[in-house]
Amino acid sequence: MSYVKQLLGMFFLVIVVCGGPFMLYTVKEEIVFEPGAIVVHTVYLIQQLASGSLGTYYLGENERSIAEDIVPFALNTFKLLFSSVSIAVVASLVFGLFLQRFRAVRQLQKILNLVSTIPDFILIFMSILAAVAFYKWTNIRVITLSPTSDSTNDWFPMMLLAIGPTIFLMKVVSLKYAQIGGEDYIKTVLAKGMGIWHVLIHHVYKNIKPFLIADLKKTIAITVANLFIVEYLLNVVGLTRFIFSKGGGYQFNAAVMGLLGIILLSLLVYVLIRAALYLFERVVVYK
Repeated sequence: MSYVKQLLGMFFLVIVVCGGPFMLYTVKEEIVFEPGAIVVHTVYLIQQLASGSLGTYYLGENERSIAEDIVPFALNTFKLLFSSVSIAVVASLVFGLFLQRFRAVRQLQKILNLVSTIPDFILIFMSILAAVAFYKWTNIRVITLSPTSDSTNDWFPMMLLAIGPTIFLMKVVSLKYAQIGGEDYIKTVLAKGMGIWHVLIHHVYKNIKPFLIADLKKTIAITVANLFIVEYLLNVVGLTRFIFSKGGGYQFNAAVMGLLGIILLSLLVYVLIRAALYLFERVVVYK
């Protein structure tokens, strides 16, 4: 029952967020607050859902069915989210834990600490500018900035989306590595002659894992926040297209379905990453 309440609460929170432009707007430089407008749109949405339809939305001048487009859009967004978070988790464990003792990796960590002071959206813009410059030098196109064309590939948006969460999670793991590596029980295990890989996997990783899991939600939240920027700027055909429909104006039904889909995909990514970490423990740590 608690899960049902949480889902209903999430649904109505999405309704309020997506209904904001209809509820609060300006007319002739005066702010108008009209909460009744959101009720009208919500009733229409519920009627559509009750009739077995998700409604329609406009893509430019073309009216399309949300039900027909939501699955392929969701698959593209899921691929971006899951891949980006996976890159962040793997990179943080490889460079923040298992290879942290190497000097080159520590130097890389210092560089990333400096980069982490730059906001993610600026890093994304800088990466896009670098891709444009690369095209001018080599005539090799890796991005499409035209609003009438879709993204040319998946790997560039994926790598772009992984920048923020990777820097964040690697910083967390590196910090915990430094703290745990100085503990007395780690020094005792090393003094007994156990190999460094055994110590990293069976002692350090086990103590870092709770912090990794705790910050996994923050990592996904950072990824979702950057998802809106990446999908919009790089013309990725994902769920944010329901929210930022180019040329079609803001549409309530589509925005609700898009935002709900992103939230559900975020939960799915969290569950899958937890399952992957569990399998890693079963296969490597507790073999």
